[in-house]
Amino acid sequence: MTQKRLTDKVALVTGGGNGIGRATCLRFAEEDATVVIADVDEASGNQLAEEINKTGKQAFFVPTDISSEASIQNLVKETEEHFDRIDILVNNAAVFVLRGIDASVDEWQQVLQVNVVGTALVTRSVVPLMKRSGGGAIVNLGSISSFIAQREFVTYSSTKAAISNMTRCLAEDLAESHIRVNAVCPGTVWTGIVEELTRQQGLDRATADAHPDWGGTHMLRRIADPREIANAILFLASDEASFITGENLMVDGGYTAR
Repeated sequence: MTQKRLTDKVALVTGGGNGIGRATCLRFAEEDATVVIADVDEASGNQLAEEINKTGKQAFFVPTDISSEASIQNLVKETEEHFDRIDILVNNAAVFVLRGIDASVDEWQQVLQVNVVGTALVTRSVVPLMKRSGGGAIVNLGSISSFIAQREFVTYSSTKAAISNMTRCLAEDLAESHIRVNAVCPGTVWTGIVEELTRQQGLDRATADAHPDWGGTHMLRRIADPREIANAILFLASDEASFITGENLMVDGGYTAR
């Protein structure tokens, strides 16, 4: 039997209970990783862990709010106590504060604390365990919003631009410790927030795919499935990407290539 790509690896996924995070946890489990699911949504996190464990794979849920340093420290402590290592970190957790120049101070602080500071603090807490094991792989979730202008997206896009350069800087800082750091930058993905936004416009999945402001903005003329993004995350987390670091991989159906 061919060995799976993540056999004997422990993978921590923040925001793992829903959307791209959920798809990533499922994809990692298929490749034999032990998956640690971190999320503020306890219902979805527990449900996913149970779902994975029923397949004979191993998953463990830790309720986590990455805006809280104490919560992050508890996450890493729980993971270390159960598995003694972290080989892969996927920084997926984020909040979608979609505001323009009229954003309030509270809105700025919320989106920066989770999307930027939270990502940095999770990484800082995980790196010592990776170093102790001789290396690892970190995959951040960027976005097309890291690179393009979008109307009334100042808050969210600013944080995703920060993630893009954080990825490069961390790759430089951690290379000597054999820790690779990359980012996946999705286009529009059929997650809960996109479903909600399109529903407000009277669209379902099929009509959203065909709509010029949604699926039509991509060369492939559709919205991505979360699993398609998870496949790219899996590649960057695996040894197949052993000579790739500091990269922002566009998984956007051609959106930014125009």
